[in-house]
This record gives sequence, structure tokens and C-alpha cells, in this order.
Amino acid sequence: MDTIQFTVHEFVTLMGILNERVRDGDGVPDTSVWHKWKKRYQDLDKELEKLDMMDRADMLFDGKVKLEDVPKDDIQEVLVLVSEHIAHEQGLIENNDPDADPDEVEIWQTLHARLETSLDWDG
Repeated sequence: MDTIQFTVHEFVTLMGILNERVRDGDGVPDTSVWHKWKKRYQDLDKELEKLDMMDRADMLFDGKVKLEDVPKDDIQEVLVLVSEHIAHEQGLIENNDPDADPDEVEIWQTLHARLETSLDWDG
């Protein structure tokens, strides 16, 4: 078990990916972090909606979401999501999409490295 910390942006993005899968009918496994962290995500999303644009931006990038006693399997699930999101962001860059942002790729690569280190540390 491990403690992991996300920025609010990272957490909301990852949970948003899972939310889309559920909404679109693709579903997620019963063991998914979606089921474990859904309430926290929904509460945080409601809190973000109440904020004006500047306060929301501050919270997204300066705020933290700390999760304790996260099992290895959950970290591995998040690693897969992060890898998929990195590929998505890199695809935007390769396609010269106006939403492409190399800094975004770096943010997610850094998170991926932190999560891998966490797994390595646990053995």
C-alpha cells in the first residue's frame, strides 16, 4: 500500500477519462479506482464548478489530492491510464492540433515516473 498525490488537474483528468468510459457504455471493471474514488471526484468537480475561472485554475494546478493506502493494483491501473493519456497528448502534437501542449506531455510523463517509482519502491 502506498500514498499517492495528484494535482487536482491530474486527478480530475484521470477520473474524467473513467467517467467517459462509464458514460459511453464501455464500463470499467468492478475493481477499478473509479468505484473507489468516484465520490471524491464528484465532490471535487462540484467544488470546482463553484469557482470563478482564476480560482479554478489555481485549484487545478496548485491543489492536491492525496490518497492513502493505495494498493499496487490501483497504482498499476492509474499507470495504464496515464500512459494512454500521454499517447493522446503526443498524438495531438503530432497532428498539429491547436490543443496540443508539450508542457502537458511533460506533466503526465512526470506523473508516470512518480508512479513507477512508487511501484519500484514497494517491490
